Amino acid sequence: MSPSDHEKRIRSFRFRLGVAAGLMWLAILVVVLRIVDLQVLHYSKFRTLAYDNHVALVPVAPPRGLVLADHGAVLAENEPTYALEITPDQVPQLQDTLQRLQQLLGLDANDMRRFQERRMGRPDFDPVVLKAGLTPAQIAAVAVRALDLPGVQVVAMLHRHYPYDALFSHVVGYVGPITATDLKDFRASNYVGRNYIGKNGLERYYERQLRGTMGYQIKDINARGLQVGTLREIPARPGENLLTHLRVRVQEAGALALQGKGYRGAVVAMNPNDGAVLAMVTSPSFNANWFVDGISTAHWRSLLDNPGRPLMNRADNGLYPPGSCAKPFYSVEAVQEGVIAPDYHTFCAGNYQLGGHTYWDWNRAGFGNTGLTKALTWSVDVFYYKLAVKMGIALQDKTLWRFGFGSKPPIDLPGGASGLVPTPAWKQAHLHAPWYTGDSVILGIGQGYLLESPLQLARAVSALANGGYLVQPQVAKAFVDPDNGRVEPIADAPPIDLHISAEAMQAVRKGMESCVTSGTCHTVAIPGITIAGKTGTAQVPVGYKNGHTVYNNDSLFIGWAPVHHPKIAVAVVVEYGGHNAWQALPVARAVINAYLRPDGKMPETVAEKTAAHYDAPLAIGEKGSVNPRPAQPAIP
Repeated sequence: MSPSDHEKRIRSFRFRLGVAAGLMWLAILVVVLRIVDLQVLHYSKFRTLAYDNHVALVPVAPPRGLVLADHGAVLAENEPTYALEITPDQVPQLQDTLQRLQQLLGLDANDMRRFQERRMGRPDFDPVVLKAGLTPAQIAAVAVRALDLPGVQVVAMLHRHYPYDALFSHVVGYVGPITATDLKDFRASNYVGRNYIGKNGLERYYERQLRGTMGYQIKDINARGLQVGTLREIPARPGENLLTHLRVRVQEAGALALQGKGYRGAVVAMNPNDGAVLAMVTSPSFNANWFVDGISTAHWRSLLDNPGRPLMNRADNGLYPPGSCAKPFYSVEAVQEGVIAPDYHTFCAGNYQLGGHTYWDWNRAGFGNTGLTKALTWSVDVFYYKLAVKMGIALQDKTLWRFGFGSKPPIDLPGGASGLVPTPAWKQAHLHAPWYTGDSVILGIGQGYLLESPLQLARAVSALANGGYLVQPQVAKAFVDPDNGRVEPIADAPPIDLHISAEAMQAVRKGMESCVTSGTCHTVAIPGITIAGKTGTAQVPVGYKNGHTVYNNDSLFIGWAPVHHPKIAVAVVVEYGGHNAWQALPVARAVINAYLRPDGKMPETVAEKTAAHYDAPLAIGEKGSVNPRPAQPAIP
C-alpha cells in the first residue's frame, strides 16, 4: 500500500469517526432537551398524568336534606340501598357491556331507556346509575365478574323515599334522575356524581338548600384499574333539613274526606295570621315514590289515562269559578266604598230583570226584604245582582284584584296559576265583544269568566279573618342544620294592609258567622267552635245533550275558625258536586276539627245530607259560566 493510499484511509476513518461522534453528541443533546422538557418545562402536566395513572378522584354525593312536618314527622327521607353505576369513559365497549348487564341482571327496556336519559347532558366521566335497589343476587352476579366489567361498579347510595306515598305528593313534590333539561336551571358542575334532583314541589323550590355540598375521595388504583384504597377524603356536607308548617293530621283529614268519597277537588288550610300553610290537598293524587328512579311506562300510562288527572296540583293550579264565595269580598268593598250602608236592604222576589233578561235566584220563591246579613246567610243571588249593577265593573275588578285574585299567590312552590279576573279590555281582546251590564250581573255572583284557585280563595278569606291583611302563603317554616340541629327560621313576608274599615269588616263577619249558625253552610258547624264561612255553587259546562249545554255544579266553601281569634282559614273545592252542591261542607268540617281538636277522634264521620233550605235545583244554564276544565264527551 502506497503512502498516499494509507493517508486516504486515515482521512476516511477520521471523517467517519467525526460523523459518528457528531451524531452521538446530537443524540445526547436531544435526550437532554427532552429531559428538560419533561422534567422542567412540563413537569406539572406530566406529574399529574402520572399521578392519575394510579389515583382516581371519586365524587361523593351528600345525603339530601329531610323534609319534615311541623311536629317532626318525616315527609321525605333517605333510605340506604345499592345501585349499579357505569362510568361511560371507562367502558371500552359500552353497548356490548349494556347488553351483557341487561341479560345478567334481567333488566327491561325501561331500565335501558332511563339510563340513556340520565346520560344526556352529562360528561362521560360522570358515573350514571343503570339500576338502583339491587337485590343480593344481582350484587353477587356483578361482583364475581368485576374484572371483566371495567367501569361498572356496585355502590352504596341513599335512595329518596316518601313515607306517606301519595298524601303530600303535590306539595312536597319528588326527586328524579337528572336530565339535560334540569341542568338548564342549575350549574352542571354541582351535579357531578349526583343521581337525583328536585322535580317539583318543595323538592324543586328548595333544591339548592336540600342538595348539600359534594365531597370527594382520592382513590388508589392498581394496574388493573381497580380501587384498592383511599388516599384522601373530603367529606360531603349534608343538605339542610326543611321544616314545614304542614300538619299530617290536617292533611290526612282533608285527603280522607275527599278521596274517601272519590271526590275530585282540593283543600287549602292556612293560618290566616301569617300565611303558614297547614294543609294542601289535591284529589286524586299519585305516589311520589314512582318517580324517584324514573317512572315505569305502566305507571306513567296509568296516570295519563286517569280521567281525574292526578298529576294536576288542583290546590295551586286548578282554576274554578268561585260562585257565591265571591260575595263576601264584594260586600266588604261595597260597604268600604259607600256603595251601600251596612243596614242596606232590598227586596228579593226570586229573580232580577235587566234588559229583557231574567236572572233567577237559586230560591225562585224569593227571600223578600233582604239586608247584608241575610244575603250572606242565605246566599241571596238577587241581592248581589243588584249590588253588581250598583258597583259597576270597575269597582268589581278593583275588589277582586285587592284580594289577590288574578295574580299568582307568592307561595314557596314552583308554578301556580294566576286565575282570571275579566275586564272590558280582556273581553274585547279575547272575545271581540264589548262588556255588558249583564256580564257584571253574572260576575256579581262569582260566575261568568271569573276563575280562581283554591289557594287564592284561602288567602283572600284569610284577609277577612285577620282584619284586612293579605298574607303571603308559605309552606316552609325553617332550615335545620343536620350537624348541630340549629334552626334558622324562614322570615315571613310582611302582609299587605288592605285598609278595610271596622264597619265593613264587622258587617261581613256577622253575615258569614250567621251563614254557619243558621244558613246555607250550617252543616259545617262544630259544637264548641265558632266558625264563619260561605258556601259556593258554581256552574260549569260538562257536555252537550239535544243541542244544549249541560251544566254541573262545583261545590265550594271558604271560612275560618274561631271567628274572633282565628287560627285556621280553609278553602275547599269539590268538582261536579251535582245540583245540590253541599259536598265541600263535610270536608271543611273535618279539616277544621282535625286542627283545632288534635286529640279528638279522627277522622270524624259527617252525616251526608244537604244543607237545609238549600236544595232547590238550579235551572240549566241560568247563571252561565265558562269551562275551566276540558268539556266531557257528549251525554248520550
